[in-house]
Amino acid sequence: MRFLSLFSGIEAASVAWHPLGWTPVAFAEIEPFPCAVLKHHYPIVPNLGNVSAITKSQIDALMPIDVVVFGFPCQDLSVAGKREGLVSDDGTATRSGLFFDAMRIVEWS
Repeated sequence: MRFLSLFSGIEAASVAWHPLGWTPVAFAEIEPFPCAVLKHHYPIVPNLGNVSAITKSQIDALMPIDVVVFGFPCQDLSVAGKREGLVSDDGTATRSGLFFDAMRIVEWS
């Protein structure tokens, strides 16, 4: 199985799925420390960076993709957070609104 990991962090999915023979085709992470961890452990797997900037042509170049895995930022939905939802009052996406970018990428896969 070939998978794309969005909001990858330090990549728990790859650690869990490696014994099954699953292969990451790309990551999408922007935070400096997780990016350094990914580069160290997976030097040949590309990091596509910001999910909002990923293009269809980037996804097409990775095909075939069997699974897209992600855990998008949920602070704006959580009872522990500000509960702003996916879209703020002014119509702009909140951090949790990155869900829409993830679903756009899933549709392309």
